[in-house]
Amino acid sequence: MKGFARVSIADLTQAAGTNLRTLHKTFGTRDEILRAAIQFCAGSEACLAHEPLNTAPTGREAIAWMLEENVRLRRSWPRSCGCLFTVNGFVIPPEERALQDFLAESRRSLANQIRTRLTRSVNEGELPEGVHVGALANLCFTVLSGLTFRVLDGTPPGLMFRSIELFVNGLGFRSRHSQLESRERGSPRTRRKVAR
Repeated sequence: MKGFARVSIADLTQAAGTNLRTLHKTFGTRDEILRAAIQFCAGSEACLAHEPLNTAPTGREAIAWMLEENVRLRRSWPRSCGCLFTVNGFVIPPEERALQDFLAESRRSLANQIRTRLTRSVNEGELPEGVHVGALANLCFTVLSGLTFRVLDGTPPGLMFRSIELFVNGLGFRSRHSQLESRERGSPRTRRKVAR
């Protein structure tokens, strides 16, 4: 992880698996090539995070799968770590304002996706009505970012998966059985039975 200023053309051609002429023809200068690479990494990683949020059957599974996929991605694709949502804040110089703004917006977009999924969990009775969805979404995104550094530190995956399990268990998600019981208690038919 060399940072924006220290990445060479040789590094870029090696990472892209193509020659310098093709890169220059497609993207332009060294800095333009690097910007395109970072944008590609950020877009790819955002898609991988969005998928479990959109396809998991429950909010609990959505958050767990998102965090677990983050760990798997970092371990199987360590070369991408220079482009991560979290790490890029340290490797991209402040003067690259447009790129910083792009990545900040990518992070905000993912945080909003998490919030949307948690709001759905509240509406479906999987989370209690009084929960602060914004704070909970921010917490989940903070843990997602922190996992990146733990992978870079060489933390054993088994320990991280166990930590994810403990974290998700502490978010207050109700089981499907509990959700059904709660809905039955709140239904008009059930309330009539209780009144009798």
